[in-house]
Amino acid sequence: MAPIITLISDWRLRDPYLAMFKGRLLAALPEAHLLDITHHIDPFDIGQSAFVMKNSYLSFPEGSVHIMLTNTSASLKEPAVVVSVDNHYFVGVDNGVFSLMFAGKGPLAGRQLAEAGDMTSLQGIVSLAQSVVEGTLDADTIEYTAFKRALGAVPVHFAPQKTIEGEIVYIDAAFNAVTNIPTQWFREAVGNKPFQMHIHSKTEWVVKRYCESYTKSEDIFLTNNALQHLQISMYQGKVALLANLSVGDKVEIEY
Repeated sequence: MAPIITLISDWRLRDPYLAMFKGRLLAALPEAHLLDITHHIDPFDIGQSAFVMKNSYLSFPEGSVHIMLTNTSASLKEPAVVVSVDNHYFVGVDNGVFSLMFAGKGPLAGRQLAEAGDMTSLQGIVSLAQSVVEGTLDADTIEYTAFKRALGAVPVHFAPQKTIEGEIVYIDAAFNAVTNIPTQWFREAVGNKPFQMHIHSKTEWVVKRYCESYTKSEDIFLTNNALQHLQISMYQGKVALLANLSVGDKVEIEY
């Protein structure tokens, strides 16, 4: 099976840099299938990148290589690192994204190139991906454990007064607002009970309806996003624009 390599970044598509990077990957691994997760992460937002990747990678076959390019430059000082989790490989610069993505999975163990020389971080990422695909990772790398910590999304919190607290962590292309609250947790805690989601934005909003799928409605409602998290939506409406919602806005569900 040809190797699968996914990419996520804040690079956008206007400039040639992403295509140039893909060219380097294909020169090293001409049989690889390159698949884009997204290149429209907000600039430098490693928390958003971690959220999207963490909730996307299991859709791909085991053994896939996932390249993290958000807030990454062609630096000589930042080493490229590879982390293996769930038989998937994550390659990128240790700018805090790995500690965000795998918080709660125990101590991280990674690998870095044994002889990086004058290699830039982007060249190092390509070399690590090549080592993974060609099965030479152990020979080409040494242990890496000094992972950076980064402040990310507020964790989901269950308060004793039957309250779930979280925040908006992603605005998608249709301007739906995705929260960091897993839909399954909401289903288990709230079920069919009445609830109110208070959205603490520039204007206070209250949502009282949950639909299992995107549905016709005149009101703002909650539904399940493809990332399996609660999404704030409006039928054929750009809810994040209309309601002035932003990444970082706190949400609170009372039930």
